[in-house]
Amino acid sequence: MAGRSIAARAREAETFARGLRDQGKNWLEAHNALYGLGGKCATLFPTRADRTAFAKTPEHERISALLNELSDPPAGGAVQPLRTASGNLHVRLPRSLHAALRAEAEVEDISLNQLILAKLSVQLRCVTAQEDLAGTKSASA
Repeated sequence: MAGRSIAARAREAETFARGLRDQGKNWLEAHNALYGLGGKCATLFPTRADRTAFAKTPEHERISALLNELSDPPAGGAVQPLRTASGNLHVRLPRSLHAALRAEAEVEDISLNQLILAKLSVQLRCVTAQEDLAGTKSASA
């Protein structure tokens, strides 16, 4: 990727994000495909410097806006848009947990925010899969 500019890679990331939207992906699916472990942006922006530069691009802003327009993952049936969610959440953590998360983010060469989002996304994906499986079992009983 070193031969391609940040701008070119940012355009590719935005095109990929638009494709996810056009496929009908929900917020969680699109976020994981973009920013999850092994996601498109991890491939396009492998270094901290690349990710920092990408975060300052207009494409990154448009991707964030696109994600905010997507629906929540299904939970008990109804899919609801994220129109009322601000996207900001402030949580107080024990210092030891904060330090551990910060150290893990540093080892992974990602931001603390990206690490926490990846961890939460994995958990949400597991819950959604379990709910889907439980619904399948109920329907077949």
